Amino acid sequence: MGYVARAAETVVLDVDDPVWIERIRAGNVAAFETVFRRLAPSLRLFITRYVDSPEVAEDLVQDLFLSLWRQRDALELRATLTTYLYTAARNRAFNYLKHEQVVAKWQRATPGVSDHGPTIEQGLFEAELAAALQRAIERLPKRARLMFLMSRQQHMTYTQIAQTLGLSIKTVETQMGRALRALRLYMQEFLP
Repeated sequence: MGYVARAAETVVLDVDDPVWIERIRAGNVAAFETVFRRLAPSLRLFITRYVDSPEVAEDLVQDLFLSLWRQRDALELRATLTTYLYTAARNRAFNYLKHEQVVAKWQRATPGVSDHGPTIEQGLFEAELAAALQRAIERLPKRARLMFLMSRQQHMTYTQIAQTLGLSIKTVETQMGRALRALRLYMQEFLP
């Protein structure tokens, strides 16, 4: 009996087995949690090397898995789940770093912004802008919204989106063009 228990302890969970992706796609919370527990710690370490902040890395990993869960029904992987998650994690880290550069540049160039961050008015405007953008994204047709989120949140190229969804690049370009035009229309009051 002791031998059987020890043998069971040495079984390695292969989250790259297609069965796990199918379970997640089907909405199996236990399978999703298993994959999360298996990969999240190493993804946090991986992202921390880029962003130099365990707290930021934690947030990015949480956001990555939340995005995976929300888009699970459309999940079509050309590579392994691990490869997909590490690529998405790296892209999120790069996007975070780019965002930090933009924020730093904006703070240097914007008068009235203190070392403690933006003023209350600026913070309220940014919150209102973010809420309006979220509402505008939700108004997009399902297919265009999915492609837009894959592009902007998962930082996938049009080629990667086309491969993931089994579409032509031209279809992705057309859908993204429509999504961007619709977003510009929805966000007119915030544009100069």
